[in-house]
Amino acid sequence: MAERPNILIFCTDQQRADSLGCYGNDLARTPNIDALAARGMRFDNHMTPNQICCPSRATMITGLYPRHHGMTTNGRTIHDGLPTLPGLLVDADYRTHAVGKLHLQPIMAHEKRLYPESVPFWQAGHGRDWSGPYFGYQSVDLMIGESLLATQGGHHAQWLRDHHPEVIPLYQPGAALEGPLADLDEAWTAAVPDALHYNTWIADRAIDFLDDVGDAPFMLFVSSPDPHHPFSPPRPWADLFDAADMPAPDVTPGELDGMPDFLHSPLSVDWIDNDAPAVEQGGMTMTDVISEQSMARAIALTRGMEAQIDHHYGRVLAKLDALGLTDDTIIVFTSDHGEFLGNHGLLHKGPPPYDDLNRVSFVMAGPHVAQGRSTVAPTSHLDIMPTLLELAGVDDGGIKQDGISLFSALEGRAVERRARYLEFHPRIDERVYNHTIVTEAWRLTLYPRADADWGELFDLHDDPGEHRNLFGDPEHRMIRDRLTERLQRDFEAAPDAGTELIAKW
Repeated sequence: MAERPNILIFCTDQQRADSLGCYGNDLARTPNIDALAARGMRFDNHMTPNQICCPSRATMITGLYPRHHGMTTNGRTIHDGLPTLPGLLVDADYRTHAVGKLHLQPIMAHEKRLYPESVPFWQAGHGRDWSGPYFGYQSVDLMIGESLLATQGGHHAQWLRDHHPEVIPLYQPGAALEGPLADLDEAWTAAVPDALHYNTWIADRAIDFLDDVGDAPFMLFVSSPDPHHPFSPPRPWADLFDAADMPAPDVTPGELDGMPDFLHSPLSVDWIDNDAPAVEQGGMTMTDVISEQSMARAIALTRGMEAQIDHHYGRVLAKLDALGLTDDTIIVFTSDHGEFLGNHGLLHKGPPPYDDLNRVSFVMAGPHVAQGRSTVAPTSHLDIMPTLLELAGVDDGGIKQDGISLFSALEGRAVERRARYLEFHPRIDERVYNHTIVTEAWRLTLYPRADADWGELFDLHDDPGEHRNLFGDPEHRMIRDRLTERLQRDFEAAPDAGTELIAKW
């Protein structure tokens, strides 16, 4: 085993933990991630401190809460000069590279800002000969956005224009082989051939890096933009699951009646720039206008997207094995956040920090990781950076981090953490700012800027699916008050934290 292990991180976008076979989903076809969990460790109680893409992804590479790294919403950047995981590894002579969707800058920022992860940067021609460095990654192969933006900016879009321009229109719903659905226009079968799909391209670029990296220890970050909506995988993945076989979403009739009333109507106001609808982050919508059949089809398409990702990540793992590097590599699989996918009568993501959004998969295997084990230790994306630095034997130099190393958990010992704290920063409606404490038994969420008595209190033992809000229940006033005092003391509201809002995304 190498003294300085390699690090390979697989990331997905908007994928719930319960979508994987190794997390108990009997319908899932995720054999490669399941095999990774079988020879490593599965974390069953892992959370992101923020359920939105950019804040969560910035936390992964800084070890900081969004209020501390500055990217509290999409459309912002992190504070200048913050140390990052790949940057500290470079200082320790690691070779660092990232492939796919990173989403560490606003993707609609004006081209004059020269942000490499913005579409206008590429449309202005700045990206033709650029490949990094980027937030500590010495080189990158970028893909920007989800499926409909895949052709507009980044190295993947440039590759399409140079080599396969005929594929570009095939990503559009107008070219769909099946769908879009009448009552869910985000669900269709893409006409793009799998061999030319962006998930294939991402795996190909990762394999190219492994072929060329040489003898230096490396960190490779591989990130798919799926299964984020729209639900539009190509064949054969779109046909892999029958909608009739999909379990119905977990909904208790009338459960939203006891929730803050913003859940009953969309939040929409005039927007600052960009030609796009003005909706709150996450695009949360109610499913009452979507038929059961269409919802089931969207779930089946999502399972297909996840199966495609697993297949192509498996190709990267096979290359790692063929090169004889598996035993010397710490391998991680996770996602930035989850997705309602019909649970609670909701779709996508949004302000309420339901477990569907904040609990994500976290699987590790490799040197120093116990084999074939699982843990319910209360872990967080805050812990990724300190854990990997310790495993790599890299001194963090005493920099500020909000997370802890999980080295003890990897050896089967306890994690010293009594509670986790979550936070949602709105982009357009200050009322929905919320901060949260999660203990072993309870979740309490407060909305300190609301003009009503909004709040959420869930008994995680008796109601793990979070269907009965006890915030206004007199019988639970004592626990509510006790948790409120603790939350306000240890993670006080910070609604004005964050860097400048630059663009919608």
